[in-house]
Amino acid sequence: MKPAFTYHEIREAEKAIIEKEGIPSLILMENAGKNAYEVITALYPDLENESVIIICGKGNNAGDGFVIARHFVINSIPVNLYNFSAPGELKGDALVNFEILQKLASGVCNIRNITEDNFDTFAKSIKKIKGNGIIIDSLLGSGVKGKVTGLYENVILEVNKIKRKNHNIDVISIDVPSGLSDDISDGAVIDACHTITMGAVKTNLLFGKGKENTGILHIVPIGLPAEMLERFSAGSKQIVELEDVQRLFPVRKKTSYKYSNGKTLVVGGSKGISGAVIMSSLAALKSGAGAVLAAFPDSIASHFSKKMFEVIKTELRSAADGSISDDAFDDMSAPLKKADVVLIGPGISLSSTAAEFVKRLVSECSKPMVIDADALTIIADDIEILNRRKPSTDVILTPHLGEFSRLSGLSPEDIRRDMFGSVRKFAKKYNVNVVLKSETSFACTPDGEIYINSTGNEQLASAGTGDVLSGTIASLLAQSGNAKTAMLCGNYLHGLLADIYFEKYGNKQTASVQDLIKLLPEAASRMLG
Repeated sequence: MKPAFTYHEIREAEKAIIEKEGIPSLILMENAGKNAYEVITALYPDLENESVIIICGKGNNAGDGFVIARHFVINSIPVNLYNFSAPGELKGDALVNFEILQKLASGVCNIRNITEDNFDTFAKSIKKIKGNGIIIDSLLGSGVKGKVTGLYENVILEVNKIKRKNHNIDVISIDVPSGLSDDISDGAVIDACHTITMGAVKTNLLFGKGKENTGILHIVPIGLPAEMLERFSAGSKQIVELEDVQRLFPVRKKTSYKYSNGKTLVVGGSKGISGAVIMSSLAALKSGAGAVLAAFPDSIASHFSKKMFEVIKTELRSAADGSISDDAFDDMSAPLKKADVVLIGPGISLSSTAAEFVKRLVSECSKPMVIDADALTIIADDIEILNRRKPSTDVILTPHLGEFSRLSGLSPEDIRRDMFGSVRKFAKKYNVNVVLKSETSFACTPDGEIYINSTGNEQLASAGTGDVLSGTIASLLAQSGNAKTAMLCGNYLHGLLADIYFEKYGNKQTASVQDLIKLLPEAASRMLG
């Protein structure tokens, strides 16, 4: 796993390392710029045939750009550099590298100083790019607060405009896309094709405008080992990668039998919403559970009988509206006794009878539990039910942002301002595990450990994919007996379905839920090595 940091955390960690370990910041900037240059040349091996432009501001991010420019000069690759800092604004390491670049430029690097007065010079120059072009964005780093205005906003807007009009121009951001602030902002942000970030993943790149504008993310070392960065970090957050999941993914023993490979009980469904519980059950089967049981209202029994031959079925009494009756808990003794793990919620509805059923099951079930979908909304009305549970078994909640807002009582805006802190506080308070589903999903344990998923794309922004995730997590919890393993492997496996679909079909928006479920065997094979 790789460590991940917010802007603030990485700045504080690097500052502490420089002060306490005595590592010169100039060396770190050199490493960052040189390694970024190597990524650029690997991405674009024919740079001699590209028009290369570097835009620089006045901080350390500009310093990285000056180092990159120097390496273009050293390798005799022509480059145009636009410096958007006023006289006297460059300081420290950035100034040192700018002065070195000026001495070495010798016609290979054409340096132009741009202000608001001569901004048209820059705008006209990038419009005249012929053939293929690369704009390297070293304008602003990760220290931006709020909305960018003035000259820098104009630069960002101009770069984005030319990128939209001229598809032969790629934009590469150094560290972060310029304009992406440390808080929620609706300001202008560079729309990058690639972002080369320094040292470690910045979590701001994984959500909101960061996710939208980062493009393909590349991480380059700056000379600080991951262990050192983590030691000086205030919060533990890890990026989960393939080798991590391969190490954790449950493998059947040769001597196993059907009931030793995890028995998953899926409870849900209501009249008119039968698909969710079917999708969750099928996902649990395809994720490797030895047996899948399903409990659903008898009002949808015909749908289940036609589609799910492999599932052990329990029909529950239904209310007049076709949802689960509030006295149906009496029908649950046999499936609960057999199950290793219970998934409650897919398609269960928000009817008053279903709500009473859910609350009783959550209160009295002695098995590890995954709570999803409508069941999350139901327990949000009586959130202390989580602390009233008598058993001390694992509970995993799988909310999206809106559901977590209802559970926590926080607005979506407040959650986005501090996603990790909000989820940590909730998980600790109620002694639960949380998988927060968003453009980048992550898992949080009751101890506050954060595990950020690295697979998936916008293909998953479709109705029903959450049912696949909850079924997969419940299945893996039944197989492994470990909530952390189930969350990490389940998130990764779920995201990989979307990635494999893109590999096969070249788009991120046409898969049905059934298309994704059919890819579970292939995705699981990658987990199993």
